[in-house]
Amino acid sequence: MLTTGLWVLACSLFLLAIIALISLWLFSRSRRKLKSSEQVNVSQESVCEESTCKKMSIKDIYAATDNLSPLNFIGQGIAGKVYKGVLANGWHVAVKHIIKDEDAETFMREVTSLSHVKHPNLVTLRGYCEEEDERFLVYELCVNGNLSEWLFGKDKTLSWVQRLQIALGSACGLWFLHIYPGGCIVHRDIKPTNILLGVNFEAKLSDFGLSKVIDKGVSHVSSEVRGTFGYVDPEYRQNHRVNAAGDVYSFGIVLLQILSGKRVINMNVRRPMSLDKMAKVLTKGGDISEFADPKLRGEYPIEAFDLTLKLAIACTGHKQQRPSMEQVVTTLEEALKISTTDHESYAVEAGIRTVRRGDHGSGLIARLFVVQSGIPDEATSFLSLKQ
Repeated sequence: MLTTGLWVLACSLFLLAIIALISLWLFSRSRRKLKSSEQVNVSQESVCEESTCKKMSIKDIYAATDNLSPLNFIGQGIAGKVYKGVLANGWHVAVKHIIKDEDAETFMREVTSLSHVKHPNLVTLRGYCEEEDERFLVYELCVNGNLSEWLFGKDKTLSWVQRLQIALGSACGLWFLHIYPGGCIVHRDIKPTNILLGVNFEAKLSDFGLSKVIDKGVSHVSSEVRGTFGYVDPEYRQNHRVNAAGDVYSFGIVLLQILSGKRVINMNVRRPMSLDKMAKVLTKGGDISEFADPKLRGEYPIEAFDLTLKLAIACTGHKQQRPSMEQVVTTLEEALKISTTDHESYAVEAGIRTVRRGDHGSGLIARLFVVQSGIPDEATSFLSLKQ
């Protein structure tokens, strides 16, 4: 009986010790999470204090958008609705309302990425709000909407030079991300709706909710397949490896759309064909002018069109054969040079001025490529180039 009693006592003490250890571990874990969360919030605020981005109150958000008035509604994204508004300082902004809890990661990624990554061809994050279980992202307002509206809208038209300048600006922004000093930033969702157009039709990449940062010296990171159907790199779909080449593929598809004014896949034919396959078929003995957007009315240099089409096809080829974004920028510069010097109807004078930029110690040179045209509101593109 004594032995049995001691055994029961020993078992009881052992169980109590296990319960105590588990409780201590859970408490320690919750403390670490709280501390981590506090560090993230402090990091957010300190990062935004160093830039034009700032934390805003929900009162500021509602005042800017007239209480999220339907009259200020300008678009709908995966993460929520977008409203135009005016801040107290007079800035015109676009306010994204993050509705779903599962998009909290998107919110955090955009705040931490856009608040310190600055470039003329990236949309500027003016501020953010996280209050009363609601989240808002406040961007500069790009008054000319997005590229998709101009490519596929019935009453909107872009000239050949405008299209090249938009492509070039987008490429410069993407190149800047890929060579960012803090690590290669892969956007993962390059598409026409995520290329916004400023007052002079300057291109600005937006929506960094799916972006990934790859540390220097690392070739890729593994991740679940994310992106938009038709723009996702087939190799990424197979191996789940995120790298800069995936962005190059997506950009190639967008470039094909800029040239053709066509959707990613034409569903109005008996045998639907992807845009890149259609382009490859036409370059093998077909008439490349058949690929051109009818809205252009043939008003483009054949040499520049052919050069740009071949570039787009190269971007959508096998990963090992794709150009870097630096090579893409160089080729588009050449196409734009051809277009602005050979056709007086497009440009009177073209010039390149070189100025050094010191943003974030990046050691980059921004080349301001200015095209003075007889056409009003011709775009002005900033090019970020390696020193």
